[in-house]
Amino acid sequence: MPGFVLTRLDLGPAELESALPLRADALRVMPGSDRPDYLLARFERPLKYRTPVGFDMARADPALRGRDEHGDFVIVQGIVVCARFVGQGFTSGMRDLAINIAYVIDNSLANDASVDFTKLEYVAVGFIDDAEVAAPA
Repeated sequence: MPGFVLTRLDLGPAELESALPLRADALRVMPGSDRPDYLLARFERPLKYRTPVGFDMARADPALRGRDEHGDFVIVQGIVVCARFVGQGFTSGMRDLAINIAYVIDNSLANDASVDFTKLEYVAVGFIDDAEVAAPA
């Protein structure tokens, strides 16, 4: 699966919902401590993640952190996703697959052999289609 389109959210931040539909390119599958099938992907365009009150900005890569008139943010282009329900997975032609979505807040994750959850911020439950299926005819 070369990519997917995030089509809608069940739960998630406003900056992500307002960017939908949003294409992401699959980079690689990574194992985690709890399951073997996390998918590291990259959004087609970066987002400003408006961090919630109490978010520890020191967790984010300094190159991704920022502040403007609306407050703190982290620039996010990388995500880690997994199928929301056990037994489902990423397949060619998939439609409306429920996924859990975490923003990559430390891009060094791309060099890791497995998912380091300290480099992620869980943000959403969404639904994706295979990018080939979602592309207009």
